[in-house]
Amino acid sequence: MNPNFVTIGHICKDLLPDGSYIPGGTVTFASITARNLGERVGLITAAPHDLRQSPLFHGIDIRGPETHIATIFENIYTPKGREQFVRAVAPVIREKDVPEEWRGPGAGIEIVLLGPIAQECDPDLVRAFPEAVIGLTPQGLMRAWPGDGRVQAIDWEGAKALLPRLSALVLSGEDLPKGPHGQEVLQLYIEHCPMVVLTQGPRGSTVFKDGQSTRVPAYPAQEIEPTGAGDVFAASFLIYLSKSGDPMASARFANAAAACNIEKPGATGVPTVAEVEERMRLTPLA
Repeated sequence: MNPNFVTIGHICKDLLPDGSYIPGGTVTFASITARNLGERVGLITAAPHDLRQSPLFHGIDIRGPETHIATIFENIYTPKGREQFVRAVAPVIREKDVPEEWRGPGAGIEIVLLGPIAQECDPDLVRAFPEAVIGLTPQGLMRAWPGDGRVQAIDWEGAKALLPRLSALVLSGEDLPKGPHGQEVLQLYIEHCPMVVLTQGPRGSTVFKDGQSTRVPAYPAQEIEPTGAGDVFAASFLIYLSKSGDPMASARFANAAAACNIEKPGATGVPTVAEVEERMRLTPLA
């Protein structure tokens, strides 16, 4: 049976200080989230064999080219803050990498999340899924790594062409440029995409749709590690949206899922439906 939830992007290697690594990237957290929430999950990536075989991906159907090179990120912490580097990049994922049986009308693909981390998702991927709710987390389209690999923020050049083809864009306030230019970028996204959801950590999230903005408060949480929370939010939001069609209810559900996630390290915090529903019984933060 085909998956009903498909996420596309690089499974990457996140380097640790001792030289080892853990699997990372939007698709890692998004696919685990969808599986834990009861969806049939497919993942299209360009990544080496060892990353695909991680026990984290149990029950997830991984497709796409097996490569010799992985996308590798390294975070270096200095007195001035974190510096992020891209040490290697796997190939771009293209429409031809979508399995034939997952394409087109009748394939049963209900939800697609494009999760680029290093400019790897070809915009034409959306053509393969004409019946799906399609979401995008754009952080990997808003960064470059010239010269020594140090990550720098850039403007997303293809935004105006791709945004109208999406169902929803989900991004963090931290993804936006600082100052007035950040607000200009956000406004451009709002004008060209049917729905934009801005996540804001303990402040919750804001849904922009039909010329209106609505803030949806966060749920209480004891933060241990925020890694992956935005990806958990995005997957949860799209899943609930596909079933309910209600953006505000979807944002509440996704806020609760993200709150659960940050209470444990890494992917161990990705919640189940029961855990999300339990969190939603709490009073949201003001």
